[in-house]
Amino acid sequence: MNPTSLGNMMICIGVCCLATVLPRILPLYAFSRELPTFVKTWLNYIPAAVMAALVAPDLLFYGGSFNPDPLDNIFLVAGVASMIFAIVSKNFFATIVFAMAFVAGMRYFGLYV
Repeated sequence: MNPTSLGNMMICIGVCCLATVLPRILPLYAFSRELPTFVKTWLNYIPAAVMAALVAPDLLFYGGSFNPDPLDNIFLVAGVASMIFAIVSKNFFATIVFAMAFVAGMRYFGLYV
């Protein structure tokens, strides 16, 4: 049996279509009904968990290895400063600008390399 035959290609395309479409359709079907309260409460934590999973490695890994030392890790210092700024300002765009300006300023003044 030739793996590149038309029949095998059509099966592969069909399976790929299902693998793409099902994860999009199943949640719509599942969430069209009323969810239990504990599931709704649990789902409220997902955005924070995803954001923490995306941001934590950038804050704690610097120079190619785990580096939680604030004297040597500019991104950890910028993250803490930005968190404080975000709590005070409550402005997402201003926090992004502040964080970029903070890192640029620290590097410009030679405090971090």
